[in-house]
Parts: sequence; structure tokens; C-alpha cells
Amino acid sequence: MARKSRKNLPQPEQATVSVQFPELDEEKIPTAIYGRLSVEDDEDNESMETQIALVQDFINRSSELNYVDTYFDNGFTGTNFKRPAFTRLMNDVRQKKIKCIVVKDLSRFGRNYLEAGYYIETVFPFLGVRLIAVTDHFDSTRKEDMESLALPIRNMVNTMYAKDISKKVWTSLQRKKEAGYAVGSDAPFGYIRNPVTKRNEIDPETAFYVQLIFQWVLMGVAIFEIARRLTLLKVPTPREWHRKIVEGKEVVTYKKWGETSVRHMLANQTYVGDTINNKSTQKFFAGQDKRDLSKEQWYVAKNTHPAIIARDDFEKVQDILAKNQKVFKTVRAETEQIRTEYQNDLAGMVFCADCGRPMDFDRLPHGAEENKKICYYICRARQADDKCIGHQITEKLLKALVMDQLHLFIVRLSDKRKVLEELRKIEDMQNPVYRAKSEIMSLTDKVGQMAKKREQLYADYVAGVVDSEDYQLIREDYSKQYDGLRAALQRAEAKKVEVEQQIREYLNMTSNLEEHLDDFGFDAQLVKSLVQRIEVSADKRIRIVFGFQDVFADLGKESAGK
Repeated sequence: MARKSRKNLPQPEQATVSVQFPELDEEKIPTAIYGRLSVEDDEDNESMETQIALVQDFINRSSELNYVDTYFDNGFTGTNFKRPAFTRLMNDVRQKKIKCIVVKDLSRFGRNYLEAGYYIETVFPFLGVRLIAVTDHFDSTRKEDMESLALPIRNMVNTMYAKDISKKVWTSLQRKKEAGYAVGSDAPFGYIRNPVTKRNEIDPETAFYVQLIFQWVLMGVAIFEIARRLTLLKVPTPREWHRKIVEGKEVVTYKKWGETSVRHMLANQTYVGDTINNKSTQKFFAGQDKRDLSKEQWYVAKNTHPAIIARDDFEKVQDILAKNQKVFKTVRAETEQIRTEYQNDLAGMVFCADCGRPMDFDRLPHGAEENKKICYYICRARQADDKCIGHQITEKLLKALVMDQLHLFIVRLSDKRKVLEELRKIEDMQNPVYRAKSEIMSLTDKVGQMAKKREQLYADYVAGVVDSEDYQLIREDYSKQYDGLRAALQRAEAKKVEVEQQIREYLNMTSNLEEHLDDFGFDAQLVKSLVQRIEVSADKRIRIVFGFQDVFADLGKESAGK
């Protein structure tokens, strides 16, 4: 008996099934009906209504099952379990909404022997779910059913059946492809598919735009400009047109055309009247995704339907596209070479001092003479902001100015380091470590004095010199002072450790930086380690914001002034 497609059958929410379900009884097992139809199923024996009615009748006659919901996958193969209704069913199972699943037979549950066995023998027992197959007389709660050889044999038969059906479907499709029938589900933009002859027929409304697109290319219009024009003309995109013709939905908003859609249309040989098949392949049995095939494996049947584009015009367009692609690849290769040779060493660091905008890095122009191959940092604010006139500076000049400022900065750091090394040898308040130690000694002495005061207060209280009320007030005041001094002492000790650490880091860093004083070439690593931001004004003046925190700048100034 002929196999029929299930793609146009309504889903369970849309189907009208004349069955009556009993009211929910909380003492019974919450039960779900699961059914499935695929493209291989026979319509007379495996209709959705037939499956649901048979299973529902079984549930109605059962004294321990209580119907909850129906889950039906329409048009999905049984060789894999990535089905929307089955996924929804398993989510409800994990949420304890379903405790029993009833199917017409095990083939409706799945035709993959390994996966079906895994669910039946491992997943469902773990989740505490019961599975019943009505016509196979299978119940997972019966030990004899689970241990019987009939179950794996039946699952294996289902697997082999699916494999056999997949082979038959594949063979049938191959014959149709070789005969030049359009076996795809949809006609390309510009055509409509005749449901009887399975041939493409011209759609006057959209074929006009297909001709217009090809004509624009022949006139030399760029593809991005074609996409822009189609968007301005509010031409429905191929996806929107599909929704209107196939899904019966109105086009409410007109989407923006993309260059990719235009390119696909320009490369589609269907527009010259040819039917192209076997562009991809897929194994139904294994549940594999589609795999694209090379052009040598395509089936091309010429003049199977009316042409929208003349064959010679189509070939001219292909030559134009091939030439443009060649030019694009050449330019891209040159651009990559230029990017590699002329890298932006100050990326993300250069800003306009007048408007604050990042300055763009422009590499040398293509084909420029060797002496004109110069890179610039350019402020393009003139195009968007009247407050800034826009300006540029050559990369070479900017790098020289930056390195000059870095050398001056390193010299200043070196001078401060020498001052700091001398200060470390002197026990003077200008020495930050000595100052920290002195503060610690002072606070330690104050803490000791306060401790003695507290002891003396207690002695006076015991001797009766201080009454109870005064003792409480004074003791509370002394305690607050003592706690404050202890906290200050801890902060001072932490500050001393921090100062000593900063001094070590400062001396180590400035000592390493002195190695660069004799090197006047551009050092990208040095710049990135010290510089946070470079600001360039229209008169070529620069301001450098250093990321290095000179914690002893004030100390250096004071020492240098004395």
C-alpha cells in the first residue's frame, strides 16, 4: 500500500478526536497517551485518530489508570527521540505529572532498538514510570514481559523495519530526482509548486523581482545596493513570501533584505528552467542531519519548467559573480597582508584631545608608491560633531613623540628612585618607612599608657577612692579610647607593610625601566605596560596618561626642593 506524507496533518491541539475521557481520579495512576506518525506510515492503519481512540479505550477499561494528557508527534521518524511531543512528555515525567505511558504498540514509541531498549530497561524504571503497549500486550510492570526475549526481538524488528522503509523512501526519492521532479518541500522565490505535477510554475508577483535583481547585476549594481533597494521597495523576503504562500500568513512587516539572500537567488539555476536535485543527502533510519553534496553529485534536469531568466543572462551573471569573488579574494588577501605588515601597535589607546573620540587607524592606501605608504591616526569627528574640526597624525610621528615622553618619564622615575634609596638610609620623618615605624611606636606607647590607666582605675575602685557610678562611666570612656588606639595601631602596622611593599615594587620597576634609557626605538611592550591613554590635539600636541601610579611623586618633589 502506498506511503503518504503526514506533514499537513493537524497537530493534537488542532485535531478533533471524538473521545470522552473520565474525570481525574487522584487515587489512580496519572497516565499519558503517546502516539507518533512519520512520513513512512500508512494512513488507513496508522492515523492519529485511530491510535488515540484505541489507547483511550484501553485506559477507560482500566481500573488503575487515569488519563492526564495526550502527546503526539506528527511527521517525525521513530529512529531518534528528538521529537517535540516526546520531549514535552519526558519533561512532565520528570516533574512527576506522569507515572504511566500508554502507546498503541512499541513501534509508536520508537524504532531505534538501542535507544528504545535504554528507555524501557533503564530510564523508565529509574523514574518509576510504567510503559504499556496495547497491541503488543506489553506492560513494563510485569516481570515476564521485561525478561522475555520477545521485547528485544520486537524492538530489533522495529529497527530493521525502519531501516527497510528508509531504504525504500530513499530509492523512491532518487528516482524522482533523476526524473527531474522537484522533490523539495518549497519552490524558490519567483515560483509556486504545482501540487499535482510537482513542477515549478511562475508566480507573476515575485518573478518580476527576480528578473529585476538579475537585471541590476547586469547593469553593474552592487549586491549590497540591490538588497537596500529591495528593502526600500518593501519587497517581501523569501522567508516572508513562504509564510504567506505556504503557511497562509499575511505579511505584516517587511523585513530587511540581506546580501546572502540575494546571492543565493543569483546562483540558483532553477530560474533558467532547470530542476536541481541531490544537493544534499540524509539517512532517515539513522536520524542523521542533512549533508551537502558536491556539484558533481547533483542531478540537473534541464528545461523542466518555465524559465524566469534567460540562460545566457544567467551565465553572464555567474561570470560577473565569479569575477567579483576573485577580486574580493584578491583584495582580502592584500588587506590581510597589509594588516599583518602594518599592525596597530597603539590599538585602543589613541584619542582626540579636542572631542574625546577614539582616533581611527588608517593603513596605507592600496597600490600606493613605496614612499607614500604611511599609516595615520585620524579623528573623524568632523563628520559627526561640529565642535571638533577633525585632524590626523602620522603613526611614525606619534610613536616618536610617545617614546620621547616615555624617556623623560623614566628619567624622572630614576631620579626619584635615587632620592628614595638615600632616604631609606636616613632615620628622618621624610623616610616613609621610618615615619610609619615612628607612628607605630607612638601608638604602642599610648596603648600601654591607656592600659595602665584602666588598671589604676580598677585599683582606685577597689580601694573606694572612686564610687561605682563614676567607675562605670570612666571605665567605659577608657575602653573606647583603648579600642580606638588598638585599631589605629593595627592600621599603622598594615600601612608600614604596605609602604615597604610599595617601595620594593617601585625600586624594582624603576631599576628595570632604566634599561630602556639607551634604546630610542619604538617599544610596543614598554608603551602598553606604562601608558593608559594617548590624547592628540589638532596642533599635534600629545598628552599621555600613564597607568603607572607614582606613589612617591610628592615625596620626590619635596626632596628635590630641599
